[in-house]
Amino acid sequence: MTPRAKKPTRKELARPHALGPLIAERTLTVAGHDDSFVHVRVGKPRKDSATGDYFCPFSIKGLHPQRVHEAWGMDSMQALQNALQAIRIELAPHADRLRWEGGQDGWLGFPKVIPDLFGPAFIQRLEKLVDRETDRFARSLEEASRRAEQPGRGKKKPPPTSSARRTRPARG
Repeated sequence: MTPRAKKPTRKELARPHALGPLIAERTLTVAGHDDSFVHVRVGKPRKDSATGDYFCPFSIKGLHPQRVHEAWGMDSMQALQNALQAIRIELAPHADRLRWEGGQDGWLGFPKVIPDLFGPAFIQRLEKLVDRETDRFARSLEEASRRAEQPGRGKKKPPPTSSARRTRPARG
């Protein structure tokens, strides 16, 4: 089982960290308001000298008053992953009205991570489910594409009208 990061104390939480050097950012447009934006910024993960754990600062400007948030982890990678998940959770209630270039409606590009707190066997089971569903979906897209490319195919015959249907002779 993956060790969990120690939770910061109230004193540690009371001392805000600056965003610091940026490692990633995304600008989202508010639907119907091309001049209204939400800016998501992620700072470089850093080691906290008081705890030995890592935190990854991030900010979301445009939904609520901007402030620097922190996601914590045992190492810098876990802190970064936790920051991306925290951003996803924060943006999820607004997904229907936010867009990003290259994204599809309702999807902001912050995918849900497979939970790891139940150990490797559980993770592998979930990964197999995701892989199986991904393969199934890809095959259905490929099949639909092949059907559409075949001449004379792809268009289904309309169902026969009620007058064209066969009827059984009445028994009598």
